[in-house]
Amino acid sequence: MWSKVAIRVASALIGAVFVVALIFSETVYFNILVCAAGLIAMHELYTSFSQQKKWPIVILGYSFAVFIMSSLFFPAFELFGTSKLLYVLMLFIMLLFICAVIFNGKITLKDVLTSLFSLIYSVVFICHLSLIHSMKYGFILIFIPLICAWMTDTFAYIGGMLFGKHKLIPKISPNKTVEGAVSGVVGCILSSLAFAYIISFFGFKTNLGTLCSISLILSILSQFGDLAASLIKRECNVKDFGNLIPGHGGILDRIDSLIFITPAVYYFLQIFEVIYK
Repeated sequence: MWSKVAIRVASALIGAVFVVALIFSETVYFNILVCAAGLIAMHELYTSFSQQKKWPIVILGYSFAVFIMSSLFFPAFELFGTSKLLYVLMLFIMLLFICAVIFNGKITLKDVLTSLFSLIYSVVFICHLSLIHSMKYGFILIFIPLICAWMTDTFAYIGGMLFGKHKLIPKISPNKTVEGAVSGVVGCILSSLAFAYIISFFGFKTNLGTLCSISLILSILSQFGDLAASLIKRECNVKDFGNLIPGHGGILDRIDSLIFITPAVYYFLQIFEVIYK
C-alpha cells in the first residue's frame, strides 16, 4: 500500500515542480503546457468513449481544439470572454451533425454529443488556466486552482486511507469516504493559508476571509469534479483514462478536479476583488 503511495507522491511532486517552473517562465511556455494537457485529455476521452476510430469527428474535434487554443497565443484573435467562442461552438455542432448525416450508421447522436462534451470539457475548460495566468498577478493567482485541486485530492486520499470508514457515494466511486472528503476540505484551506503566509514575505497581502471561503467552495467543487470523472469512467467501463502518469493513470486522472474548478476561479476573479494584492 505504502509503495503505491510513494509512487503517487513522487509522480505528483515531479509534475508539480515542472508546472511551477513553467508558471514563472515565459507565458508562451505555460500556454504550450496547457494546450498539450488539453489535447492529451481530449485523446483520452475519445479513447474512453471508443471514438478514436471514427475519424470524421475525431479530425473535426482536434481541428477545433487547435483553433480554439490558438487564441491563447494571438491576443488579436481572442475568443474567450467574447461571443466569438459561442459562434465557434455553434459551427462545431452543425458540422458534427453534418458528419452524422453523411456517415449515418457509423456516427450516432451519442458520438455527436460526446464529441461536443470532449471539446468543451478538455479544451475550453482547461484553457481558463492560461486566462488566469495572463491576468495581473496571474503568476500568483494561478496557484488558487492548483492548490485547491491538488491539495484537496492529496489530503482526501491520505485522510480516506487513514480514517475512512463511511462511504461517500459508493455507486460512483466506491473508494471515496466521508472522512476523506472532510480531510480534503481541511487540507485545502490549511494549504491555502500556508501559501498566503509564504507570499506575504514577498509583499503580497491576502484577504484571509475571502481566501478561506473560496478555498472551502473550491475544495467541494474539486471533489465533485473528481466524482464527475469517476462517473465518466464508470459509463465508459474503464478504470483509468490512461497510464501516462505512474500512480495516477492518465492526464485526466490527475487534472480532473483542476479542469472542473478552473473556470469557476477565473470568473470569480473577474467578478470579485482579487484575493492577492
